[in-house]
Amino acid sequence: MQIKERLNKAVDYAIETHYEIHRRAVEIRKKLYSHRDVCIFGTGEFFEDCADQEHVLRFEYVGDNNPERWGKFFKGRKCLSPQEIAGMDDIAVLIMVGEWRPIYEQLTAMGIECYPMDWYVLNVYDPHYSDEWFKEKRDVIVDSVDLFEDDISKEIYVEAICNRIAPPLATKIFNEIKTPGEYFETGIFPIGEEFFVDAGAYKGDSIDKLLKVTGGSFGAIYSFELDSAIFRELEETADKYDREKIYLFNAGVSDEISEIEYGYVQGEQRHTEKITTIDTELSEKIVTFIKMDVETFEIKALEGARRIITEQKPKLSISAYHYLSDLWEVPRKIRELVPEYKLYLRHHAPTVWDTDCYACI
Repeated sequence: MQIKERLNKAVDYAIETHYEIHRRAVEIRKKLYSHRDVCIFGTGEFFEDCADQEHVLRFEYVGDNNPERWGKFFKGRKCLSPQEIAGMDDIAVLIMVGEWRPIYEQLTAMGIECYPMDWYVLNVYDPHYSDEWFKEKRDVIVDSVDLFEDDISKEIYVEAICNRIAPPLATKIFNEIKTPGEYFETGIFPIGEEFFVDAGAYKGDSIDKLLKVTGGSFGAIYSFELDSAIFRELEETADKYDREKIYLFNAGVSDEISEIEYGYVQGEQRHTEKITTIDTELSEKIVTFIKMDVETFEIKALEGARRIITEQKPKLSISAYHYLSDLWEVPRKIRELVPEYKLYLRHHAPTVWDTDCYACI
């Protein structure tokens, strides 16, 4: 089946099923937490990356097939064997393993209610799009595959679309299109002494990664982090390096200067944080590389960096997964800003997040 034919069939599936996959994800979240206890199955790298996100995950136990882990504690929770889980009342399992299919079959055969993480987080930011929305977007969904330079990008685009709207048409799950080296070691472009904009800097993990790749060499780093509490941890990371060349902004990035009500953890009292633009804050600065992971604000943030991007044409790594439409709208926005950019798509996580659009001249 040709690429565009698969994309058309994926759109057909979304329309014919009335985008049922979105309702399934919502229902899974309800079912999972209708139980007294939740167990995360899998204690490897995937678990380590996700289990600290207690603003979206509540769990009382962990589980694993490795007998050496049974009875030990991970993130403060006791690790159970599958047999122990099967013997418990009022428990459901969230499978946090990249290759989840054999685990799902195993636990289901044991009578354990379980859900892969793929199903739980799918389209977490998206509303329920209507049949009319998919009909309206069909041409742009299908034609956007032509934006990308290489076959890897086109495959990732098609598989991400299929996984998110038409799973029967996906030939690979997210874990099977995953590649290492997010941002700095993809092989798409070389990394040198960068003047690096880190939009959505979080605790400074991207600073650590960049300087590991470059052996500590950099021109300057401009890090933007919206959350005031997390910003303090970003400062601690930056203090490990040459602070004369690291500039920290306790602000989110968008297409305007304003304020936003913000409360990340469920139940947390919402508070006000600053929003700014990259063009405003870095108007006189050299920029050679922009990375963005700004929780659905990517399109607006690109617009807010229009002058720097069009004039300096830095390398780009822009998250393209928060909304389904980001898969095509982010590359289209980049191409609008600089038509000569070459565009690539890579996926870096065992589940739906960390699909990034890369651009370079």
